[in-house]
Amino acid sequence: MSVRNSNIDVLKILMAFLVIALHIFPVAKLEGIQGIISYEIANGITRIAVPAFFIISGYFLRNKLEDKMYLLKYAKRILLLYVVWQLLYLPDLIRQYHLGRFSLSDAILKMVFGYWHLWYLLATVLAVGLLYCTRNWSLKVKWMLIFSLLFLGYSFQILIQSNVLKSFTTLTAVYFYMGTTRNFLFFAFPAMLIGVLYEQWKILAAKTSWMLLPLFIGLLIETYCYFIFKVKALDFLVLLIPFCMILFYTVNESEALLNVKVNSGLSLGIYLCHPYCIRLVYEFLPQKTFEFVVLKYFLISVLAVLFWWIIEKINRKFPWFL
Repeated sequence: MSVRNSNIDVLKILMAFLVIALHIFPVAKLEGIQGIISYEIANGITRIAVPAFFIISGYFLRNKLEDKMYLLKYAKRILLLYVVWQLLYLPDLIRQYHLGRFSLSDAILKMVFGYWHLWYLLATVLAVGLLYCTRNWSLKVKWMLIFSLLFLGYSFQILIQSNVLKSFTTLTAVYFYMGTTRNFLFFAFPAMLIGVLYEQWKILAAKTSWMLLPLFIGLLIETYCYFIFKVKALDFLVLLIPFCMILFYTVNESEALLNVKVNSGLSLGIYLCHPYCIRLVYEFLPQKTFEFVVLKYFLISVLAVLFWWIIEKINRKFPWFL
């Protein structure tokens, strides 16, 4: 059995901190260079986190797809996390509804698909089911699935954001009622399938690993183009998946940066806890200038680690939270 590369756990922790930035840096309302920087962070750099998480999850499942009992146990564990954390965030959902932040139908959708960040857990469970169902399909069909679903997801969000489908009420309703394109079908499944197929593309990644920096720069340029055209927040970017693939390859194949064991639950803890940390900090620091957002980012990050530490202690006796 191969030893788990601690680099992957370090990458997951960094991605968790990116998710915090994703949820607090505004994509609008700031002007000038600060507006551009904030948009690049919220709609570009931080978008790396979630597909990277999905690719990593698929990578660790790649040799387990024939083990139905393992997959069931894996899915049940994540589904338990989904239910527990949905209940923990239910008071906040109710409070935000009463404050008029979203409608009753939106509140119901959030209870079904997952409140705020919890959509990720349910999407993972459903994607695991699809991975099992397609496990014996040919490589050609799997890659066709990946490209088709990612293309459809990207196109769907662009058409919705640009109001091209405004008159097509049915399609617009489908977009929102399925949780936008940030769901198990257009996002979680193809990204996890890429992770499952790691052995098939890692040789190509090795030959093109020098593209990591150019792809990152290209991602910033692509994001700036969306900024120019005043595109709202996006789940998909054209260069996002290629960048995440090469990033994961580089991290996974590099020699471990740390000789100590990294707590693999830290990234999950930060991811699950941080919205309440955001609420807490914003209660005391409601200011929304760029400087205050940066300050709040660091405060929220520290609080998220502290909350994880507390929950990790509780989880040792009641293993339902991590």
